[in-house]
Amino acid sequence: MTRLNKRQRLKVRRQRRAERLAAKAAGIPLAGSPTPGQKTSAAEPIRGRASEVIDTSLLWHMARTAPRMGDRARRALREIEVATFLPRASEVVVRRGRRVIRHTPLIIRTVFIGVRDEAHLAEVRSQPGIAEIVSHPEAEAGLAGNVQQIVRRPARLDPGDLQRFIDALAAGEIVQPVGVRVGSSVVVMTGPFASFPATVEAILPGDRLRVAVSIFGRPSAVELGMADVQAV
Repeated sequence: MTRLNKRQRLKVRRQRRAERLAAKAAGIPLAGSPTPGQKTSAAEPIRGRASEVIDTSLLWHMARTAPRMGDRARRALREIEVATFLPRASEVVVRRGRRVIRHTPLIIRTVFIGVRDEAHLAEVRSQPGIAEIVSHPEAEAGLAGNVQQIVRRPARLDPGDLQRFIDALAAGEIVQPVGVRVGSSVVVMTGPFASFPATVEAILPGDRLRVAVSIFGRPSAVELGMADVQAV
């Protein structure tokens, strides 16, 4: 995976901040944000972003990108005003005691594109990073009695079906925490019980854990933070 430089990281942070402000203005709760007065637990699921709405007036196709050229291809498509949708899967990982949502592409090297017409689609083919437009075989129409040849034509997606697919992804994007669970074996990393083995008994609000630390062969209940233990 290519590491972003400083300018790209700043751009990504600005985009995320703009998304958070827009969601706040629209009254949409952010992923993983608790309601007022409510504490979250690391055991609770987190829902991803709201479902995207596609432009049904466009012609939708699937494009495959060249290896390790997905980001460049999407930037090139934005420059020629092509609508894009990238299916993704999400999971929650625990880093330094905090839950972080990690997104990964659901279909490798594939992006849904919306174009205005056939000329716009032809322009997509010439963009850097675009390997091909997904096509399907079709019998070529010809004169009666001639041998029909099979040609490949760009597969067009039904906008309604695509929107239902996007909605289903959003509805199913409820991601569970990965890592420490009830019953997990852990090692205490900080405090007076550092290096002691323990077993997670409960996951408490505020990303706190109640663990049974083995002291002289006897379990003793101790409350720790998520960052104070490491799964084994």
